[in-house]
Amino acid sequence: MRVLIADDNRDAADALGVLLRLSGYEVHVTYDGESALALACAHLPECLLLDIAMPRMDGYTLARRVREEAALAGAKLVAVTAYSDGEHLRRAHEAGFDHHLVKPADPAEVERLLQMLEQVMRLAGKTEELARLNVALASDTKELLQEVKEDIQEVKEEVREIKKELREIREENGGPEVPPGAGA
Repeated sequence: MRVLIADDNRDAADALGVLLRLSGYEVHVTYDGESALALACAHLPECLLLDIAMPRMDGYTLARRVREEAALAGAKLVAVTAYSDGEHLRRAHEAGFDHHLVKPADPAEVERLLQMLEQVMRLAGKTEELARLNVALASDTKELLQEVKEDIQEVKEEVREIKKELREIREENGGPEVPPGAGA
């Protein structure tokens, strides 16, 4: 999983980056909002851990800009900030953040969140694949039903022809006429 960390506290950003790399994540670290947007567009992380109070572009603006990038549409945004009051939570949600962690974020909590996000992404991928298969099966079923309808129509036509021939044979042999629609 590709993770981008953006925090103007270089020590905190670098330390978290080292811990996540040790856990097997591909990590890119930057220290301001503008650089974070450029790195995100270049590396397409699945998760961005963003501080709110950063120079050159704050985390709210960065989150909105990330949400505007089609290539980053599926990325998960996590606010990692000291701001925890209701107003900041509302603003984070409106900006497009999926999760909010209060600084100092416990590395174990960050790891659990990333593991959960990985599982969600795997399940979403499987669900997407199942949906594609379901659409293909529905299309195949529709085609088969159409073929069956056509076959039934052909059988009905053949039965009509046989009935017509039977009537003609009976008439030729002087037998009782079969009324139209009888036996149908």
